[in-house]
This record gives sequence, C-alpha cells and structure tokens, in this order.
Amino acid sequence: MANTSLLQVRTSSEDKEKASEILEKLGTNLSAVVNMMIKQIILTESIPFEVKINHSAYSAAEAIREVEATMAFEGMDLNGEDIRMLRAYKNGEISGDELRSRILSEVR
Repeated sequence: MANTSLLQVRTSSEDKEKASEILEKLGTNLSAVVNMMIKQIILTESIPFEVKINHSAYSAAEAIREVEATMAFEGMDLNGEDIRMLRAYKNGEISGDELRSRILSEVR
C-alpha cells in the first residue's frame, strides 16, 4: 500500500484474541475492520456506532421487587439466596451466563 501509516492500539490480549477469532469467522481481520471504522469516521464525521451510558429505568431494589412480585404471582417465591443472586446480577457482580448456570444446577 502506498502512503500508509502505522497505527498502534493498546488492548488486552484476551480482547484482541476474541475479536480476532470472531472477525476470522466473518472473513476479515482487525486491521481491515479498523480501516473500515476510520473510513466511516471520515465519511460520517462521527463515531460509527452508538456511544452512551445506559441508565436503568429501575433502581436495583425496584427491579428485584418486580421480579419477586412476578415470581410470587406464578407461585414461585424467591428465597434470600435468589434475591442475593439477583442483586449481584443487577450490580454487575455476576454475569447472566454464570447466573443461568447456578439456576440450572439447582434444577438438576
């Protein structure tokens, strides 16, 4: 390529590897995607994806009370451990996948 410039980006090795694997499945690579993004920044004069802070419509306590009420309506009362897991999920202390695994292990 004529008249190119080197761009270095710092990211975690884990993120780089995961992104590379996904992009390989899509038939491309990190370098091509970064170049696409740069072109989109130039074309749109903006960041080519939405950047925002998501604020929950509910507080953690309100969201948990809503789940608790819904479960009680279905005759499935939540115990203290269930509520602790919901709080941990709402606070980002546990992933949805981890929470799902815990629930499924209790069912089995």
